[in-house]
Amino acid sequence: MEKKMNFSIMKFFLCFFLLLTLSGCISAREINDLEIVIGMGVDKDENPGKILLTAQLVKEDTAGGASGDGSGGGDSKAYWNVSSSGKSIFDAVRQITHKTGNRLFISHNQAVIFGNDIAAEGLQEYIDYFLRAHEMRPTALILVAEEKASDILNIKPEAEEFPAFNIAKLVNSYVFTSHFYKVNMKDFASCLMGATTAQLAPLVSIIQDEDGKDIYVSGMAVFKNGKMVGKLHHDEVRGLLWVLGKVKSGVIIVSSPDEQGKAVLEIVKAKSKVTPEIEDGNIVMHIKIKEESSLSEQTTTENLADNKAFEKIQEASAEVIRQEIMAAFDISKEFNADIFGFSEMLHKKYSKEWKTIKDNWDVIYPTIELDIDIETKIIKTDLLKKPVMPSEEEN
Repeated sequence: MEKKMNFSIMKFFLCFFLLLTLSGCISAREINDLEIVIGMGVDKDENPGKILLTAQLVKEDTAGGASGDGSGGGDSKAYWNVSSSGKSIFDAVRQITHKTGNRLFISHNQAVIFGNDIAAEGLQEYIDYFLRAHEMRPTALILVAEEKASDILNIKPEAEEFPAFNIAKLVNSYVFTSHFYKVNMKDFASCLMGATTAQLAPLVSIIQDEDGKDIYVSGMAVFKNGKMVGKLHHDEVRGLLWVLGKVKSGVIIVSSPDEQGKAVLEIVKAKSKVTPEIEDGNIVMHIKIKEESSLSEQTTTENLADNKAFEKIQEASAEVIRQEIMAAFDISKEFNADIFGFSEMLHKKYSKEWKTIKDNWDVIYPTIELDIDIETKIIKTDLLKKPVMPSEEEN
């Protein structure tokens, strides 16, 4: 009986102890003590040996919901861009507290933008902090600015309250055109650790028109050994994505068979297969592309919805795909940067041979041959089977 009573007393004290220890989080911080970061930019500072860090912060009244219109008091902006210089990223992060009064909270950070000068110098030493920080998400996007990262974060969008959210939205829209693709910190770092495959990141720039300034994703920055060596334009990026099997959608425009107008195709589905081959010391990459599309628009009176017209349009679209692939390959040879990851493919299939060629990959890469086989198919014409304006022969 006494033993049973002692056991009950122990349970009581255990429950009481758990009640005290689990009633709150020791490391928790009140929202009023946080500066919520949604975007960060890294540039070279005017002072030699220092970097300029720009953090985009959500204003306190916006985060707390005190201002219904997100105006942030008398200011029309719901965010605050604050900058500080330091000898390292972490040093600059801590220096910002001299202006904010609170530590930065980076769990909600959408993107890190590196200035062109930083990218040309090399990103290895600058991404360490973002991968090491406990609160930082490894899925945060990485981008490169055509000029300064701080300028990109200063462009206030029309449809979004926060520039950082707008930038993330633009990058995530890549599926509609396949002219670029998103890259996060984790993927970039993994590629950086590879010895031969080049790294890429979306390239953002500022465009000026009569209505003001806007942000534009102009292509992809190409890195070799962590340093930016060039850029891929939209068609070159899609040429890369054809090979990687990452084309999700997009538009292909070809001349109509009568050459009196255009046939506009929407990419519905695409897949690829790359098979490396080493024969007599030569490396050939056999690339098989299968693409399906729909006839989404035409600017000719010719009826394109028949098998004969389809065959010609399919041949023309296959040639467009071939040209985009070769444009990407040619520019990669110019940079001598293996953007396709051909080295990894060779390593997997020819592990023994790879040991003898990996040290000379920079010399070997430009000598690779491509054998491209493209199969295209138009699977539908959307809601119309004939053109809106019939040809004179049909009248």
